Amino acid sequence: MKFLVLVLFVVCVVGSPIAVDGPVGLSRAESGEAYPFSCNRDSLTADFAGRDQLPQTQEPPAEWYRTGGNGHYVNGGWGPRANALPPPVIPHDAGCDSTTWKQERILTVAMRYIYAPDNPLGLQYRHHHIPGWDPPTSTYADASEENPDADAVQAPTAWDAGRGLDCSNFTAWVYNYGLGIKFNGDVHQQYDGAAGPMGSSIPREGPFAPGDLIYLHPNRNESQASHVVIYIDDQHIIDSRVNAQNVIGVQIRNRLGWYRDAVLGAWRPIN
Repeated sequence: MKFLVLVLFVVCVVGSPIAVDGPVGLSRAESGEAYPFSCNRDSLTADFAGRDQLPQTQEPPAEWYRTGGNGHYVNGGWGPRANALPPPVIPHDAGCDSTTWKQERILTVAMRYIYAPDNPLGLQYRHHHIPGWDPPTSTYADASEENPDADAVQAPTAWDAGRGLDCSNFTAWVYNYGLGIKFNGDVHQQYDGAAGPMGSSIPREGPFAPGDLIYLHPNRNESQASHVVIYIDDQHIIDSRVNAQNVIGVQIRNRLGWYRDAVLGAWRPIN
């Protein structure tokens, strides 16, 4: 599958421009209009309005922001846990086979959340379970960092106020929203295959396919992954980071350096 990825005018990416066999220009990150997928674009997004109305969690909104006597959120700083969403029906006019539709569906969903000033759905890196949780104050409650950003500057950014998802809660949400495949957001359990229906195991050498979840660790410590990305093609991934390649939050990034050298393995939830 070939992707043309156009650089957002609001970001500057270290390394080669995010482009494959095509020109560099402007794009609307929230809609993915700059990406010439092979499936009918409308078929990938037709149910978004309906899915956006589904409850992201079973927890009542009145409980989302409740704090205890110590002033911390009673949910431990992570916010409400995600609800399991139903699988979508592949439209009859998809214009592609079911596997390709599922792959492009995952990429389309992930790209909805690219962080940019003009994208109301854009997400920064936060230790949250669902994108709808928008705490007005810091969420830090002495909770452990299940999903550390291994080579980021140590700072409270991950617990700051505002919306966002960390690396593995992002991948969990994208698959839940996109295909109704529900696994939890713990990066260690995802890598171990214990988070839920992770699909087929893929070795570190690949070959990888669009939508694969690739797990990494900067020291290549096979006992514990520290980061997960969604594979686009051999040159690009999409992930949520505090700050990487000079851009923050959910972004398409070049598959260079650590992103290529620290691969431990992958899972393919799409069958």
